[in-house]
Formats: sequence, C-alpha cells, structure tokens
Amino acid sequence: MPYFKHNDSISIYYLDEGPQDAQAVLLIPGITCDLHDWNWQVPFLLTHGFRVITPDPRGQGRSSAPAPTPNIKSYPGPDADPAIIDYYPQSAALDFIALLQYLNVSSVVVIAHSLGTAVAYHFATVKPDFTRAMVILDPLHSIPSETVNKYLTDPLQTLQNLAMLFGPALYPPTVPAWHSTWIGRRRLAGDMNVILAQSYACQVDPEAIGRREISAAQHDGKIKCPRLTMGNSEYWVTTERNYLSPSSEFDEIHLVEGIGHWFHQLKSEEVNGLIQRWFEKIGLLPVEE
Repeated sequence: MPYFKHNDSISIYYLDEGPQDAQAVLLIPGITCDLHDWNWQVPFLLTHGFRVITPDPRGQGRSSAPAPTPNIKSYPGPDADPAIIDYYPQSAALDFIALLQYLNVSSVVVIAHSLGTAVAYHFATVKPDFTRAMVILDPLHSIPSETVNKYLTDPLQTLQNLAMLFGPALYPPTVPAWHSTWIGRRRLAGDMNVILAQSYACQVDPEAIGRREISAAQHDGKIKCPRLTMGNSEYWVTTERNYLSPSSEFDEIHLVEGIGHWFHQLKSEEVNGLIQRWFEKIGLLPVEE
C-alpha cells in the first residue's frame, strides 16, 4: 500500500491516480473522514485528465494516528522536533507539502472540505507559488471566536456542542439514513484522543486558524491563487464574502443548499458541474461548446 513516511512518527496513506505529467489535484477531507469522502469527485477529475492525489490526513483513515504529546497548547511550528505529536492543521499542511514534493509535483489544485479547509488555507499561504487554485467547501473558519469561546472551549463538550449548534444544518432531514450512518460509524471508529486534539488545534486554541478572526488575520492578502468557495448556507461562506479579500478576478462563491454538510457527495453532479465550469474559466480545462 502507498505510504509516505514524513518522519519517524507520521506516515501518510495516499492514492495517486491519473497521468503523472498532468495538473495535480490534492483532495483534503474533514475531521474523522478519509480519502473516500472524494469518491464522488475522483471519477469526474480523472475523466478530465487530472492527476488526482487523495491522502488520509494524519490521525485519520489509514495514516498514522499516534497519541498526541500531552499539554500541546499551541502550534509547535514547522521546525519542531518530530517526536512532538500534534494535530494542528498547519502540521497536516506540511505533511501534504512534503508528500507532493516526494511525488515530484510542481503545481497543485487544492480541494478541501470542512476542517480540511484550514489545512488548505495554511498550505496556500506558505506555498503560494505552488498552489494553482483552491476549491473550498463549507470552510471551517466560518465560525467566529465569539461562538467558539461560548460553546467550544471545553474539549469534553466540544463535539456535543458542535452537534447542538450546527447539527440541524449539517444533517437536515433530507440527508439519507445510509449517509448519516456511514458518517457516524466512521466517527466512532476514530481515536477520540486524536479527535479532541484536532478540535483543540482548530478551534479551542485562542490562535486557532479555524476561528474566523484568526484565519482572516493570517490569510487575508496572502492567498495568490483563484478561489472557488461553496457552502451549504450563507453562514458557511460569510468569512469568504465579508472578511477575506478576493485573491483573483476569478474568485466565485456559490451556495449548494438543502442537503447539509456533505453536499459534494449528495449533490455531486451540481458540485462537479460548478467545478468544471470554474476550471474552464480559469484555464484548467478547455471550454466546452
């Protein structure tokens, strides 16, 4: 099986499909999810000739999930001792940068969902010349610090309060039972210590880049590639619309409503159509007559 060993603690499981000399696309799933979240996009991308790279983030799927180092309360930084185990999105971004360098990728389109969007934003900020374009789905940094501080600072209550705050919007009655069951069973299969460490790193930490204000401060003006953002409601695109400057004349924001958080799966034809038209607009695909 294809694993990339980033260091002695972290090995990243990934699939690399499509022509090796084609434009690469990196697909990043959200928390408790894995590379199979993108099964609804992979055939579409391969049909259009892209090189499709789907990794499991550290702590998820088949990638390494070592116990987090105790008392990590801030991002250790890019030069931290590899023996320090953290689950910050910044560290996940560095995993993927190293993976792509190992695969001799020189340009990448990053597509990310939910918590994976925090990884994507850091990726594009530290590697602006490497990132050809971004497709962002239900970005995590839609949540303001006021909400985080009120409901999400107790690690033992974070998941419960997230469900209370966003459950009806993320899992509306229109979501099929099989899909909710699949998502729930994968969550139960995860290591709760890792999930809590990811939640802390992305939201609870006062400097977490999953907070709207922190993300805007760290990323605004530093993203140099065009961005396509989709959300399941206006709430999930507010940060892009009102708090981040456009990164190009090609930036677009769309709503895919009525089917919850995993709309890229449950309305895949609509989402893939939006991606295709936008890829044509920015020159990644020829315009279909």
